[in-house]
Amino acid sequence: MDPSDTHPPRTRTFNTMRAKGLGLVVLGFAMLSLPLFAGESPMLVAYAGALRPAGWFALVAGVVLLGIHHVRNAKRAVAKTAILPQSEQVAPAPTGQPTLRDIRAEVQKRQQAGKH
Repeated sequence: MDPSDTHPPRTRTFNTMRAKGLGLVVLGFAMLSLPLFAGESPMLVAYAGALRPAGWFALVAGVVLLGIHHVRNAKRAVAKTAILPQSEQVAPAPTGQPTLRDIRAEVQKRQQAGKH
């Protein structure tokens, strides 16, 4: 099997930007919601206040990674659906040998001549 015949796996591990972005968003929400669960403990309240900037950073970083992921996917979708321009003019073979188009035309002529 040629290396060109192999396709990359469709499922990937945690290395995708979407997975990292979702993980950071969840982590950010968890850090920001910690004061709701801290209760009356002064130690947990202090930790919750200290984690607030890190929570916002994780939330923003996750949203940025998700945005990059969606922009890249949109660009790939546009690139896959773009129609490539087709050239109708075919340059003659430099060696003077018939081209594949010439051979096909000759075969069609012979087939049509054999039918009539």
